Amino acid sequence: MSIPEITDVRTCGFPGCEEPVDATAGVGRPAGYCANPAHNRAAAWRARRAESGRVERTVEDDKLPVDAARQRASVLRSQVAGMVEHLQQQLVVLVDELRTVADPDAAEAQIEAITSDAAEQVATAAARANRAETATRKAEAERAEADAAAEESAALVDELRTTLAALEQRAATLEGDLVTAGEDNARATAEITALTDQVAALSIENAATNAQLTETRELVTAATTAKDEALAAAREAVAQAAAASSRLERAETDAASTRDLLDQARTERESARAEALVLTGRLATVSSERDSATAEAGRERSYAEQRVTDVRAALEQQLTQLRSDLDQARTSEREQRTRADRAEAQAPRPTQK
Repeated sequence: MSIPEITDVRTCGFPGCEEPVDATAGVGRPAGYCANPAHNRAAAWRARRAESGRVERTVEDDKLPVDAARQRASVLRSQVAGMVEHLQQQLVVLVDELRTVADPDAAEAQIEAITSDAAEQVATAAARANRAETATRKAEAERAEADAAAEESAALVDELRTTLAALEQRAATLEGDLVTAGEDNARATAEITALTDQVAALSIENAATNAQLTETRELVTAATTAKDEALAAAREAVAQAAAASSRLERAETDAASTRDLLDQARTERESARAEALVLTGRLATVSSERDSATAEAGRERSYAEQRVTDVRAALEQQLTQLRSDLDQARTSEREQRTRADRAEAQAPRPTQK
């Protein structure tokens, strides 16, 4: 039976890589990493720094890690030197404090301070005890006062019981009075109901009376309106009569003027006749002129007479028309007055209460 040969298998030096190292033969040191070209010394160093938690690296740490480490070491050395100086100063202070702890004078001063504080606390406790004793005496006095108040309260309770009995008796009396008042209230309610019915009946009667009064007022208003219309018509008739009178006066004036014209025509006719007589004397010499003058005088006389006749006929016709208009106006005025009097007489007069 043969014993198996144990061979030492080296793994890759990159953190986390379990691959065997590259066994390719070469010159120099044997390979310490696997065949992965990304697994080399620089990458392994960066990976170990990342695993150690030092992630605050810069580009110089990746490119020149030795120089960067040397620079940081110099800075840390300066910081440590400063800390040593500070520790030396603190050590001097610590020695002084330890000497104070071992000094008997300081211990005696502390004992005196503690003794003084204890004395103050004892005095405070004594004062508290005195106050407690005073409070006890006060409580006993208050207890005595409470006992007296209890006795007084008992007497007051007896008095209140007597008063309560009197009040109960008074309440019974008031209950009887309340029953009587309820009966009186019922009677008053019945009377109020009856009065309410009477008021309602009176309200209905008053409404009917108001309706009649309103109707009467409307009739009076209508009668007054008719009367006003009749008076207006009468005034208009009077105005028409006055106008007719004016026209009659103007006609009479025209008639007078016509009479004057007629008189003037007569005067002219007489003058013409006189001229005719004068011309008759000259008839022998101017026969032709006489004939023409005679003919002209005849024509003038006929024209004047016809004119007088026409004027008289026109005046008589105007006078007749004016008299007829005046009679009609007077008749209309009398009728309007009669209707107004009838309307006023027929209008019902409002009843007075």
